[in-house]
Amino acid sequence: MIRQPATGSRRPPAAMPVAVGLLILLAAGDLPASPTPSSLVEEASRSMQKARETGDPTWYVHARAAVDQALAMNTADYGALRAKAWVLLGMHEFADARAAAEQALALEPDDFMNWANLTDALVELGDYPRAVDAADRLAGLHPGVVAYTRVAGLQALLGNRADAIATLEEAVSAAEQGTSEGLAWTLVHLGHEHLALGDPAAASRTYERALAVFPDYHLALAGLGRARAAEGRLAEAIALTARSAERVPTPAIYGALGDLHEAAGDTAEAERSWNLVRIMERLAAAGGTTYGREVALFLADHDRDPAEALRLARAEGGRRDDVYTDDVLAWTLAKNGRPAEAMRAAHRALRLGTEEAAFHYHAGMIARALGRPRAAERYLRRALALNPAFDVRQGPTARATLDALENPRLARADGREAR
Repeated sequence: MIRQPATGSRRPPAAMPVAVGLLILLAAGDLPASPTPSSLVEEASRSMQKARETGDPTWYVHARAAVDQALAMNTADYGALRAKAWVLLGMHEFADARAAAEQALALEPDDFMNWANLTDALVELGDYPRAVDAADRLAGLHPGVVAYTRVAGLQALLGNRADAIATLEEAVSAAEQGTSEGLAWTLVHLGHEHLALGDPAAASRTYERALAVFPDYHLALAGLGRARAAEGRLAEAIALTARSAERVPTPAIYGALGDLHEAAGDTAEAERSWNLVRIMERLAAAGGTTYGREVALFLADHDRDPAEALRLARAEGGRRDDVYTDDVLAWTLAKNGRPAEAMRAAHRALRLGTEEAAFHYHAGMIARALGRPRAAERYLRRALALNPAFDVRQGPTARATLDALENPRLARADGREAR
């Protein structure tokens, strides 16, 4: 198992014009007038940082153009090779990112960023043993935020979210010496781990701290919205999620906003938000990026266009082979009436022991469809034990389904049906 670093070591319609401006603009800025490979790599780095701060995927396109131009000027430029892996990761070209990271490592095996890029690529490609080795090498070379966040990510994947929280607390301490956005980004990931373990109060405090150091940070707004929803504070959750959507309109955030409106009883507003999900995906595709996995999950969750959901999930499977993609494939197969295939994919999603409530919920619903009530009960209990409020829409379905399985005669008498 991956080593733990030691202490001391090392309103939706109003957002639409913004969304169009962000997502269909293919050139996010101008390349240097008299470029050199070095100046182009610097431009790519600035663009990648802008992508993280703003969530605007067109910055990746600009970064890619800068790196490609640098390599056209000098195919052996190390800085450009190093940056290429980072940019390809942002564009979800994971196999090419792995190759680029390995090429850069062959030139500079002690450059920690090469190991960071390789770790990220291997995680997305589902090569977890190599990812663990790469992250351990990274932590040995350069203890700090870059290493700790990747170590924590692997600890969470391998079923050790409590360890991941401890590691991220180390990362937060290290990030306090850096930029405000870097600290906020690290805090957001810590908040996610608290929320995944069903502690919305701790998650809320962490997201609030992120917003204090980097106001209106879209990732922190979205996270705090989820935490407020888990606490039953729907009005606040809606306001926070709408603010996040205004900052960075993505399919996932509009899907979440619609679910919150639905939970609050406003079906018309929910439908307006949900209708923006596919629009955001088409705009992103026009800009050279994709939200395929997010859209596939949205379609499956909302019983819309199951064939398209499965197509998108399979397309994602062509780019990466991680457990989250396995889970989305399982759920889309289930929604297409293919429960046996779905269960095989669900088993792959659960192969690491990841403490992810949605994985167990999906497996439970699939087991129920297969006529395996005892297995369905086990999965659903596990989902709700991990995080009883894991999703504002699917959480109540998990509870109703488990109740029906545990008390079938009572459920029939009450006329209850799981959604």
